[in-house]
Amino acid sequence: MEIFALLDQLEEAIQSGTRVPLTGKVMLDPEELLALLDQIREALPEELRTAARIAAERDRILQAAREEAETTVREAKNYAAQLADETAVAREAQLKAEETLEQAKRVAREIRMGALEYAEQVLTKVEENLAKAIETVRLSRQELRK
Repeated sequence: MEIFALLDQLEEAIQSGTRVPLTGKVMLDPEELLALLDQIREALPEELRTAARIAAERDRILQAAREEAETTVREAKNYAAQLADETAVAREAQLKAEETLEQAKRVAREIRMGALEYAEQVLTKVEENLAKAIETVRLSRQELRK
């Protein structure tokens, strides 16, 4: 990921700076550090767009699951209505329709839960990466102020 490479460059610039004797401080090239910070800022919005795309994909998956469940329910109801005229077959159809409906609901729940878990994992990872990047930038800014 580009942001990690930029953060590595920032870290290397800090580590390779000229040490000031007896102070423990490091002299750094502000233009180089500011350029790296600008590049990091440019890289961050892509992470945010990725998170938005993941959320949109999650919503799309949930909508598709709802539509599939509704279609399955509608088909089950139609099937049950066609068989309702025949007594013995009607009972069997009713059971089949209920079974199909429950299965559709179960599948929809599983798809929804899977999509939510996936989105949560990805968003958590993005959040962790952004937090690390922000902490590195914060530390770098503190170091610059010194």
